[in-house]
Amino acid sequence: MPGPVFIEGATVDLRTIEDEDIAFLREGSHHPRVRRYAGPDAPVGGDDYESRLFDRMDGPDAVELLVCDGDEPVGDVSLAPIDDRRGWANLGYWIHPDHQGEGYATEAARLVVDHGFAALGLHRISATIHAGNGASERVVEKLGFSHEGTKRDDDFVNGEYVDREVYAVLREEWDG
Repeated sequence: MPGPVFIEGATVDLRTIEDEDIAFLREGSHHPRVRRYAGPDAPVGGDDYESRLFDRMDGPDAVELLVCDGDEPVGDVSLAPIDDRRGWANLGYWIHPDHQGEGYATEAARLVVDHGFAALGLHRISATIHAGNGASERVVEKLGFSHEGTKRDDDFVNGEYVDREVYAVLREEWDG
């Protein structure tokens, strides 16, 4: 069973990540339909995955939460890295393919962005999305993020360079 609710939403709750969630997170984040947009090429397995995840969660520069429908985990959402000095963070999220298309990503992203502005006092939240990931672009567009540009050949995935689209929203633009 996932950890306690950290942020409650209408259809999803954002919960703390517990040891028993690792198998779901590893499987979901390495699923081919999720991984193709996540880079890098090589999956991180075993103890390395768990150690990286908990190092990131335990650090001061990240909020990483499990997206749940009731007690069922459906994905992950994060603000990472968080730069307190500049007041910005990068939004990341993925939803397991068995649950995509149900609005979970949009609500989870809205909840964590709202937390970033209201509780963390951030000034700017950005999202960097692989070109061609239309579903992810629609999530941030629904939330009022502005397209700021294209970072050409910004990542190397499956043996080729790919562009990434940059979106962002400022606190004064945020409607929640």
